[in-house]
Amino acid sequence: MEQGALRQRVLWIVREQGPCSAPEVCSILRQERPISLNTVQTVLNRLVNQAVLIRSGSRRHYVYTVQPSEATVKQHAERAARDLLSLSGEVGLAHFLDTIDEIRPATIAKLERLLAERRDQRPKS
Repeated sequence: MEQGALRQRVLWIVREQGPCSAPEVCSILRQERPISLNTVQTVLNRLVNQAVLIRSGSRRHYVYTVQPSEATVKQHAERAARDLLSLSGEVGLAHFLDTIDEIRPATIAKLERLLAERRDQRPKS
């Protein structure tokens, strides 16, 4: 199996299995052919460096998941915003902002900048 094919196969396994470790990916690949854990870890690390996968956990217990695409993130955000506004209106929006401020205070400043940019981009009436 050439390197590009191995990369695609590893990526497919992580997509299909969901969050999984290097030994789990290696075990699945070994059903198809002999392969070392180091080779699998190298491919996984390269996919992390390319921002295709996300690595979480501690050094000996990393778990890999697929980085969602921009389209997927946008779809989830749109659905969440529509649900929030349709279920609770502006009260829900206020609680949403409170939660953001509690979890990631710096994000409020980013949100303010995004809102200012949007206002500047809108046609003046």
